[in-house]
Amino acid sequence: MLDISFGILVFMVVLFLALIFVLNKMMYVPLMEFMKKRDKSIAEDMASVNSNDSEIHQLEEEANKNISEAKAKANEIKTSLISQAKEELAQVFENKKAELEKEMDNFLTELATKRDMLKNELNANIGQYKSGLEAKLKNI
Repeated sequence: MLDISFGILVFMVVLFLALIFVLNKMMYVPLMEFMKKRDKSIAEDMASVNSNDSEIHQLEEEANKNISEAKAKANEIKTSLISQAKEELAQVFENKKAELEKEMDNFLTELATKRDMLKNELNANIGQYKSGLEAKLKNI
């Protein structure tokens, strides 16, 4: 049958344990340390990403707040400028209206003066007009 040698069996077990010990020292321990460092690095990166996400959300909220404030300020400025322009236009309109009313009053006064002058002239020359008219009527 099989001839098993006790010395070779012990040598093989010792050789196997030595191989496990050497592999553990040279390969498994550094590999496990590398994997732990990598896991730690991944965890740190995830934490950094999460903090960056919260920071990004905070910055977005701040930006939206600034935009809202800017829109509100722009609306206030727009409203004040519109009201100021309306006031200026109303003032210009009132000034022009007063100027035109003054010109109208001057024109009416001048017209009344001319009417009175014409009336006086007609009254002064009524005799001449009457005799001229009678002369014309006689010719017809």
